[in-house]
Amino acid sequence: MASLSFPHIFIFSIVSFILISNVDASEPYELVNKFCSKLDKVDFCLEVLKSDNRSQFANDVTTLTRIAVDVSTQNSTKTRDYFQSVKSGPPGVLKSLKDCIGLYDNVIKNLRLCMSEEDCSLTSYDIHAAGEEVKRCQAIADSNGAQGSFITSSNNVTQDLCWLSESLANLSCTD
Repeated sequence: MASLSFPHIFIFSIVSFILISNVDASEPYELVNKFCSKLDKVDFCLEVLKSDNRSQFANDVTTLTRIAVDVSTQNSTKTRDYFQSVKSGPPGVLKSLKDCIGLYDNVIKNLRLCMSEEDCSLTSYDIHAAGEEVKRCQAIADSNGAQGSFITSSNNVTQDLCWLSESLANLSCTD
């Protein structure tokens, strides 16, 4: 009968530990699937949350909210930076961008603030305020004849991300 050498015992111990520690582990994306199924835009929710590895084994809706807020903040920052880079175009678009850049500064500020709130209702409020600034940007674009431009498509994406973040924050208040 062959005896087990130290490397074999070591590998066996590591494998055993991993198998035993994963007995109570949840399935990948279990929480993501649970909470996204409660929302109107299930596919959008799944796409956003699964884009971040932290969601794979998340254990609470606050983690999912943080992921959605992080994606929203990144998107809003890229949108604002793109708006700042546009130097030519139709007068209505350029006039709208001037105002929308400041509004997107507010969006980013609210999204960065929201996850530091002590109360989940304040988190929801800050995210809602961010979404309202995006709506104001769109109202300005519409009034300047820039509806249907890249401003509208950018605002639609940001608005959807704010909606998802706020929806998850609201679920964290009830969960």
